[in-house]
Amino acid sequence: MLSVDEYVIPPGSLILVTGVNGYIASHTVDILLSLGYKVRGTVRAAKPWLDKYFDDKYGKGRFESVIVTALDDPAAWTKGTLTNVAGLCHIASDLSFSPDPATVIPWVKQSTISLLGAAAREKSVKRFVLTSSSSAALLPVPNAEGVRVDENTWNEASVKKAWDDSTPPLERRFHTYAAAKAEQEQAAWRFVKEQHPGFDLNVVVPNCNYGRILLPEITGSSMGMLRNMLKGDATAMRLLSPQWFVNVEDTARLHALALLNPTVKGERIFAFACPFNWNDIIPILRKLRPENRLIPNPPENEGRDLSEIVHSKRAEGLLRDFFGQPSWICLEQSIAEGLGDMP
Repeated sequence: MLSVDEYVIPPGSLILVTGVNGYIASHTVDILLSLGYKVRGTVRAAKPWLDKYFDDKYGKGRFESVIVTALDDPAAWTKGTLTNVAGLCHIASDLSFSPDPATVIPWVKQSTISLLGAAAREKSVKRFVLTSSSSAALLPVPNAEGVRVDENTWNEASVKKAWDDSTPPLERRFHTYAAAKAEQEQAAWRFVKEQHPGFDLNVVVPNCNYGRILLPEITGSSMGMLRNMLKGDATAMRLLSPQWFVNVEDTARLHALALLNPTVKGERIFAFACPFNWNDIIPILRKLRPENRLIPNPPENEGRDLSEIVHSKRAEGLLRDFFGQPSWICLEQSIAEGLGDMP
């Protein structure tokens, strides 16, 4: 494990995290506070329950929330929001799943470029971490062989389909989200290459997140859909095809080490723990909640994601070397933690 003295950003420094009331972002804040950092978090509207949670857990003065209503507006970052900030995690994004690329993609890209530009003007900033998505690299096709994903893999198919008016609206929703993440990430790498800012950029590329939800006010994204299956809601199975998963706290830890580890520079960090399908998950749900008769049956002949994720082991190794964690948190533990005290 690295010595604290080797961290790029010393404990006690201020980190900015965007969208702190979100699933991944709230865990990232929690990890950073546990490591001794101060966090300034952006929200679109006041979230006093979140301030109270972190104040109660870590003491007043460690976490503060600031309201930024328009992340894509460069002027939003000229009001002292980045003052004394040593590192940034840009996690907020458009999760509307709108089928209209013209409203989603430019906003996602511009919010990132605006924040990168503002960070580049602040001499205190040493690291910038962007949250991408597995969909920026691929939308998996069950049982498709020979798919290899590495740092040069981009989901160009979704970019084309998102901007194609002939794509059916329901299908276009997912392609638009994927295209936004791909174009956002590519724009960030292009900015760094062309502008040569005084900080290093790292990108965390997570797949489907499961695990603990810190507070009931947080929907939990994919974990929220999984929790709904205990009520008989099979929406998750219709929306999420076989793919890889990662525990949300592992994703948060990867954000933290992407900020702090001096050996991680200019990397796409692939947060892919292992592949799953619904015939893996439904038995786990029934094992954990044996009295529940509402859990739907898994689909038949659904297949598996056979993609080779080249740098998954690299990310696992980073968790081990930085946090002393032997391996990824497993699927069953992630689901159990995510269900919490639900009946």
